[in-house]
Amino acid sequence: MKIAIAGKGGVGKTTISGTLCRIFGAKGDEVLAIDGDPNPNLSIVLGVDKSDKGPPNLSTDIIERVEIGDGKWKFQVKIPFQEVLETYGQKATDNVTLLMIGKPEKAGTGCMCGSHTVVRELVNSALSSEHGRIMVLDTEASLEHMKRGTSKYVDKIYTVVEPYYRSLEAASRFAEMAEQLGIGKVEAIANKVRTKEDEMAIREYCAKINLPIAVFVPFDEEVMAADLIGKSVMDYNPKAKVVKALEKLRDSILAE
Repeated sequence: MKIAIAGKGGVGKTTISGTLCRIFGAKGDEVLAIDGDPNPNLSIVLGVDKSDKGPPNLSTDIIERVEIGDGKWKFQVKIPFQEVLETYGQKATDNVTLLMIGKPEKAGTGCMCGSHTVVRELVNSALSSEHGRIMVLDTEASLEHMKRGTSKYVDKIYTVVEPYYRSLEAASRFAEMAEQLGIGKVEAIANKVRTKEDEMAIREYCAKINLPIAVFVPFDEEVMAADLIGKSVMDYNPKAKVVKALEKLRDSILAE
């Protein structure tokens, strides 16, 4: 199963991505986590020591442009996927391997188009190479990765929403673009839900745009408490409310 977690900035998608990876891994699944955000933070949620520099970040060196006839061409990963994992993969906790695209080295160096292409083709390569592994892609906090087709090869995309209008409106755009990319399964993760009114607002909006809701994740102060000391909520309290909710999501994903 190859899934992507999308959403506007600040909705909690990195917390959800990393925690979900660890929940899968703690139950015995081999998990590949891809941090597709040029401002990477997934390693913290995965429990990687902040002092661990790890292997090199992914770069455009691993892809090549190939002619396919009639003046057309495509990009593809030019080395075996296992070699990608051995060279660029970082072992995290709970059976999770992390791949990071990295961040821009300095300002004024141009767009991140190459990085989006790397992630897109990496996912494509993983589809044919990693049949027994769960893959979770934590996407950039914008619509840019959708425009670049970064997530086009995943099996399913979850768009994370909070109970306020701008977040819900952004979710509708993510869902629309996912459909345009041919991703057949798109669902919402309702995050930071405090009240019945919050839940109802999300239900009504998602029903209006025909977006199924995979799970409701309650607002959990322990997420912020963990973040303040640079820890994952899984390490801070493995029985936290957000962890329990995402355990239910894991069960529903495997049931499919």
